[in-house]
Amino acid sequence: MILSLTLPRMGDLTRPGTVHRVIAHAGDALRPGTPLLEIRVDLDGANARDCPALIYYRLIATERAYLRSLLVETGDVVEVAAAIGVATTIATEALAGPPVRALRTSSVSIQVHPLSA
Repeated sequence: MILSLTLPRMGDLTRPGTVHRVIAHAGDALRPGTPLLEIRVDLDGANARDCPALIYYRLIATERAYLRSLLVETGDVVEVAAAIGVATTIATEALAGPPVRALRTSSVSIQVHPLSA
């Protein structure tokens, strides 16, 4: 079964996010709890501040699958619900046709050291 990987809405204040770190790579076997990537969201992009309101999320797979492609890289800006990859339930499954459904994921807020790129 072909599964789409999209950036989920991570709360009422979710805006487009910037890929902070890619953790999973094409070819990886995913299982519940496998981290996929980290997203940085600027909650107050319109107002200049000494300390901007940034929040970081880690996107985590919550089911078994095989990551076949990841369409984003560190630094890419991603819209909510944008396609960011493709997974399959069988490692050798052909990628012909549209995804049947989205890969089940969860997101958690994480703390990132402010001086880490």
